[in-house]
Order: sequence, then C-alpha cells, then structure tokens
Amino acid sequence: MDRIKVNETGLEGGAPIGVGTFLLLVESGMRASGIDTAIQDALRHFHGRVLQSSRGYTYLGFSRPSEAVQAAVRLVAKLKSRVLAAVMISEVEPGGSIEAVRERLVGAASKADSGQVVANLAVHELARLALDADFSFDELGSFQLGKDGAQERLLLVQHPSLPKRELTSSRSRGLFRTSTFIGRDREITALRRQLDLSRTVTIVGPAGIGKTALIHRLVADVESDFADGTHYIDLSPIARESMLLPTVNRLLGVAKLPGEENLDALIAHFREKRALLVFDSCEHLVGPVRRVIDMLLSDCPNLAVLAGSQSSLKTKGEDRFSLSGLEVPSPIEDWRSIREYEAVALFIDRAQLANHAFQFDESVAASVANLCRRLDGIPLAIELAATKTSILNPKQIVDRLDDRFLLLQDRQRDPSDRHQTLRATIDWSYGLLEAHDKALLRRLAVFAGTFSLDQADRVCAFDDELKPSQVFSAFEKLVDCSFLSSSSVQTVDKRFFLSETMRLYASAKLKEVHEEKELLRRHREWCSEFAEKANQELLGPDQFAWIERMDASYEDVRMVIEAGFQKGGDPLLAVDTLISCHRFFFLRNYLSEGLRLVEKAIACKGCNESRQFPRVVNMGGALASYLGDRKRARKYVLQSYMLSREAGNLEGAAVALNNLAISVQESGNLKKACRYYIRAAGAFRKLTSNHKLFIALSNVVGVEADLQMFQQAHAHLEEALVLQDEVNDASTTATLHQNAAHLYLVEGQPYRTIAHTLECLPTFERLGNHNSVATSWRTAAHAAAQLGRFESASIFLGAARKQGASLEGTGRTYDQESLDDLSQRLISAIGEQLFRSQSLIGSLMSIGQLTQELDKIRLS
Repeated sequence: MDRIKVNETGLEGGAPIGVGTFLLLVESGMRASGIDTAIQDALRHFHGRVLQSSRGYTYLGFSRPSEAVQAAVRLVAKLKSRVLAAVMISEVEPGGSIEAVRERLVGAASKADSGQVVANLAVHELARLALDADFSFDELGSFQLGKDGAQERLLLVQHPSLPKRELTSSRSRGLFRTSTFIGRDREITALRRQLDLSRTVTIVGPAGIGKTALIHRLVADVESDFADGTHYIDLSPIARESMLLPTVNRLLGVAKLPGEENLDALIAHFREKRALLVFDSCEHLVGPVRRVIDMLLSDCPNLAVLAGSQSSLKTKGEDRFSLSGLEVPSPIEDWRSIREYEAVALFIDRAQLANHAFQFDESVAASVANLCRRLDGIPLAIELAATKTSILNPKQIVDRLDDRFLLLQDRQRDPSDRHQTLRATIDWSYGLLEAHDKALLRRLAVFAGTFSLDQADRVCAFDDELKPSQVFSAFEKLVDCSFLSSSSVQTVDKRFFLSETMRLYASAKLKEVHEEKELLRRHREWCSEFAEKANQELLGPDQFAWIERMDASYEDVRMVIEAGFQKGGDPLLAVDTLISCHRFFFLRNYLSEGLRLVEKAIACKGCNESRQFPRVVNMGGALASYLGDRKRARKYVLQSYMLSREAGNLEGAAVALNNLAISVQESGNLKKACRYYIRAAGAFRKLTSNHKLFIALSNVVGVEADLQMFQQAHAHLEEALVLQDEVNDASTTATLHQNAAHLYLVEGQPYRTIAHTLECLPTFERLGNHNSVATSWRTAAHAAAQLGRFESASIFLGAARKQGASLEGTGRTYDQESLDDLSQRLISAIGEQLFRSQSLIGSLMSIGQLTQELDKIRLS
C-alpha cells in the first residue's frame, strides 16, 4: 500500500492529528454494486471522511469512536458477507506517517470473517456508553497487530443487524477475503451436495490449490443451513498435538469445568448444536484431528465437519473431495473465449489489481493462456504471477517460468505467511514428508510424462535412502498428500504424473543431493528396455494394450532418444531405442514425429557407427513414403538397400525393397511396385520371416487389384489369410482386409467389399488411423453406389469427409472416378438437397451408427 503522510493540517483526506478513530472496510469478493453509495451514506450520517481507497481496502476517519462503530455496523449490515470491518483508536503524530496505524488496522481485520466487525479495547471503552443497548462486545483475545510486537486486545462487535457468530480463526491468510473469488462454481455445487449427504467432508488438494479460499466461500453459502452457525479454525499455527484441543477450545470459547478433559468439554459444547465445524490446514496433524473428529461425530448427532488438508484424514464415513487446478484453455482456443476460463479470469482480475493499466486483448491472450497452462491452473501461482504485471508483460512472465520459484513471490504479504512465495508453500508440505517419501518425490522428477508404480520402483529405488520395500508406501503417501496426480489417460497400469510446477520443485531438490547422474542412467536403461519390449508386444494379442502403454510413456522414450543425439549422449542406445519405436510410429500414425527423429539420427555422426543404422535409414524411407514425400522416401530406401546389401543383411535388403515398392506405388508406377513387392515376398519366404511376408502380401493384393491381376491377387490374399492367425498383427490384418475390400470392389462384388470393410474398420478406429478410416468409408460409399443405395453412399461420403483426409489421387482404379464425379452421380440420383442432407448426417453419426448402417446393406 502507498504511504499516507501527515502534514500540518492532518492526513491527506483530512484525518485528525493526535488521537484519531479509524475504520478499515475490507471487500471480501467482487466489488459489490452500491458500495460507494453505502459508504457515502454512512459518512453523511456519522460525520466521517474517506482517507484512502485502494484494491478493496477503504480507510475512513471519524471524530468519535461511537460514530465509527455505528458506521461500521451500518456498512456491514447493508453489504452483508461481502465486507468486513475493523475499528481502532490510535495516535498520529504531526509530520509523521500512519503506516503503523494501517498495519494494525489490517492486522485487526485479519482476525475477522466476512460480515463481522472487530474493534480494539480503546474503542470499546470510549464508545460503549454512547451506544444503545443493541450493541455488545465479545472478547476475542490479545493479538500482535504491528511490527513492534505489542499485544492488543480485540473484541467482536455484536448487533441485531449482524449475524451472531463467534470468531474462531486465530489467523487468516487474508487474500480470499480481500480479492474477488473467481470460479469454482461446480466445486461449490458439488460440495454443498456432499455436505447434505455426509457429516464429514475433507477437501484434499496440493499446496496453493485454493482450499482455504474455497472453504470460506462455501461456508458463507451454507451458513444459513446450520442453526448454531459455522465455526472456522485454521490449524496451521498449531505445531504440536498437545496444543490442538486447548487452542480449539480457546478459539471456540468452550467453557471447561474443573477437572474436565478438553475433548469432553468440546463434545459437551457441540452435543446439542446443529453446527458446521471447519478445520483448515490439517495436513501436519492428520492423526490427532482424525481422532477428535471421530469422537465429535460419535457423540454430537447434529454436528457436521468440513476439513481442508493436503491428505485425506481417513475419518469414519469421510467423504473426500479432490480439488485440482482451475480450468485452463487449450492451445487452439480462440482468444475471445479464453477469458471465460477460470484460470484466465483469475489472472486478469489480479493483474488489474496489481496494474490498473493492464488490458486483456488479442496481443496478450495467447501468453496469458500459456502462462495459466504452465502453472497448472494453481490459483496461488497464478495470483503471484499476476502481481508481476506491474513490471513484466505476460510473455515476459512466461519466459521466466523455468525460474518460477524465484519469480513468484509477493513481497507485500506478511513474511510469516507461507503463501508469500510459491516455494515456501511447497516447502511447508515437503517438510511434512518422511526421508524415503522425499527421496521418491525428487527422483520422480526424472520422468517427463506419466509413470506407474512399477516404473517408480524400477528407476527410483537403488540405495538406502529408498529401498524397493519402501516404494509402495512412499508412492501411496505422495498420492495421498497430493504431490502426485492421477492421469486421466489410463493403461493396464494406473498412471500418475507430477504437475510442471511440482516437477520443477522436485528437480531442484534432486540437484541439491547430487543423485541426478545415476538416476538418468537408470531412466535411460528402463526406457530402452521398455521400448524394445513394447516393439515385440505390438505384434502380439495385446497389441492395443501395448499401444496405450507406449503412448503413455512416449515422452520419456523420446527424451532418451534425443538425449543420445546430443554431445556427451549415447548415440548407440538412441539408435536401438528409435528402432524399437518404428511399429509404434506407424500404428499410432506418428509419422512426422518418427521422421523427425530419424533425420536427427542420420545427421548424428555417432549413430552411423551402429549396426542398426541401415534400419534407421530404411525407417525414414517408409515414413517419408507414407507422408507422401516420394523424393525423400526413394532416397532413404535406396540408401538403406545398398547399406544392407553391403553388410550381407538379406532381410534388411528385402525390407528396403518392400518400402521401395510403397514409394513407387505412391508415385503411380504400379507395375514396378508389384515387381518389388513380389521380390520382397520371395525373400521373406526364403528367410521364413512370416510376419514380414504377411506385410508384403497385404500390400501387393491392392496393387494387383488395380492392375486387374485378379488371379494373382486372390492367390496372395489366400496365402496372407492363412498367415494372419500365426502373425496375430491386428493393424496389418486390418490393412489386408481393406485391400481385399478394394479387390472385390474392382471386381464388382459390393457385398464382399462391405464384409471386408466391416472387418477392418473397428481396428483402424481404435488405432486412431484417420486416413485408413476415411479410405474405408470411401470404399463403402462406392460399394453402396454399386448397389444403388445412393442415400447410404452419401452418408458414408460424409463420414469420410469427417476424418479430414484427402479422398483423391491415391493411384487406385476406383479413385479414377474422383470424389467430385461420385458426388455428381449421387446428386443426379437423389437430388442435391437430399445428397447434402445425407452427407451431413454421415459426418455427425458415431462409428457404431455408421457400422450399423453398413451392416444393414450387407444383410439386405
């Protein structure tokens, strides 16, 4: 806050010199409509004046303490839970500063909840005789309000126009009451429903996620549901179990009989009450708090308990509510809709408090959205970042997020507040962990993507700091304490991840203990072994499960591959790992990504020394061919063929020949492609390499159909069908059925075309191979048209368009009739309006509905 200086005539704004009465009005949310009118009305009635108004704090001065108290009550009664107030008598010396007064006012206000008025003892003594009988004062206790360390007694002002509540919080973080509360509408609705159904609800989430702010907003909403009120206690200042019950009872004003135990007194206090008791910041006292709650709920039938903690309390009948980050926009979101997201709305609000000139527009939208994503939607981190807009623009803040723990500090907050910096907030939680829990957390920073318990065990447990026998309990602790988040994308193994913020924190801790070198070695070895295992399993019956596993761990595998290309890396390990990914790239349709890594390997001098190098080059040719880059594909495939021949690797040469056939086929030279496929197939038969033979046969069937070599195509189709069960490769089997559908379409057998299309579609859909899905629906459209089912043909064309793939120019016979020609034929048959209507329907139908439509034709 800015300093307010005193001159010869008093404070700026007319505050008195000497002893004065001051009122601080604090807004606890979005600025209420009519607040300025309410202030002017109170000042007019009680002869006050505005000293300063800034960022939700309004300072007023009064001549008489009684008038200040009446003004405070009038304002709070009118504005209700949207404000709170503190009234104080203090001395201001001529020529001095009232910063000390202001600090004491803010300190006093921090002891109040929304809708309350607090006053110091001097106000009570001088005002009570001038106030009518409706005013009363309840003792709150003595508190240190200023930097001088002096204790000051505070009282809660009671009046019929104010809600009668006990002040229960020994301290408050303050931000949620003095700033707009943004978002969390869904969470509040869900929590209200949980409080209706359960007597004990725990809000669980990581540090800085906004548990306290949500609790205070929720308590304000449900207060009327509890006849005997709501009672909030912040447990963070309570360091020892022995102080828990005495502190709780003192804050609640529990009357204790001589010789009575603290717990018995607390139970007696709530036994007949319908109330909500709130315990916040329970993570360091989980066991003691759990025992207290269990006893209270057992003996107090109308009591409900709401708790905030970084870990579950595991009380009897506990309903756990997991709180995650605020909603953030995707990278492709239109800038005009970005501000509707909770995380962005919070940043804008706090940025405008820190810098009144801050404007949200198209020039900053992308940076703000990126900032919120990289901060994982964590409210505290977003608020701290927003305070930097007074000196940095959003892009500059984003550029500094790798040093976020240095950047994200709020020097205006109380230094004792652990939420002053992002690092201090996480340090508080980290300090509650056991040594082996800490070891696992920092070592998990080596994973770039998601990971499973098994991966953590294999990579992270290798010394006395973390033994294999300790991994399960440590992992469970990190999940329970919200350090690890459960991944929404699950595989056979349940997977977890560290948020970017938590991973950077753990990485910094890892560097402090010098474990990084050994950990990176173990991580490289695991990734290479995993990729090799996945490559083998991608041919087996669990192909789909292993695609999901590989997808989940690909970020780590990719990191190991790219690290091998760098100076000081292991290029031979990188080549082996890259080769192990080749099936995954094709099955997942990660063609551009695979080619990018292949070309990095080709450019890396150390990779040329690997015996696997010809396979890398050949893989580049296959990827380039499928991407339609014929020139690059031919270059790499020929290079691989020559390298394999020179090395005497006949199988490698045959694989290159098969890929050369693909490249030639794409260029439209079908006869040459057919010869290459047949030569490759012959080599694979000789080598008894049945899986590669199966691939070559699957490919040649489609080319022979285009060349109208029907006898040869059927012979190769029958040979491939015999092999399919032995090979058990779902993806290549789907390709075989797609080419068989094409063969029967060219032959004019639409029903067989449809049967084979129904065989391949589910596999392509599950693999996410949109190009093949589009080709299959295009084939179905041609088959339906051959049968005179023009409306169905229009539906299938609409489904093909939905996939976004190009539907022309693949070099097949039926593609000589272009999509435009087929569309015109269908329009001629059923009319343009019906054609467009059916196409639209097809683009909106699910895979199940489309398959059902196709199956109806097959059965007709």
